[in-house]
Amino acid sequence: MSVPSNPTSPVYWRSLINQSAIRFFILRALWDKDSYGYILSREIEEISWGFCKPTESTLYPALNDLEKHGLIHSSQISANSRTRKMYHITDTGKMAFRTAAKTWGEIIPAVRQSTTL
Repeated sequence: MSVPSNPTSPVYWRSLINQSAIRFFILRALWDKDSYGYILSREIEEISWGFCKPTESTLYPALNDLEKHGLIHSSQISANSRTRKMYHITDTGKMAFRTAAKTWGEIIPAVRQSTTL
């Protein structure tokens, strides 16, 4: 995903934040249950209160990155004569999510305080 080039635009900042947040919300969604792309994107949108609205161009690179780092695992399943890639969070992914949640928890109060001008 490329970042828009205008740092005075909200789109610029949302894009930067979304690149990190989408990974966080993928791990959170998979914590509860295994899922596949389309359903996972809807779950991420719901648990992020609409902030992250993953498209194929944002979701699949993030899933590939998380899988490359061993945080999630995928497997092929067949359902209704369709093959789908099902994603599952690993134990390492659960540890990473706990770390991410703690880190987000530390930065959110600072961001909140800094946004009151």
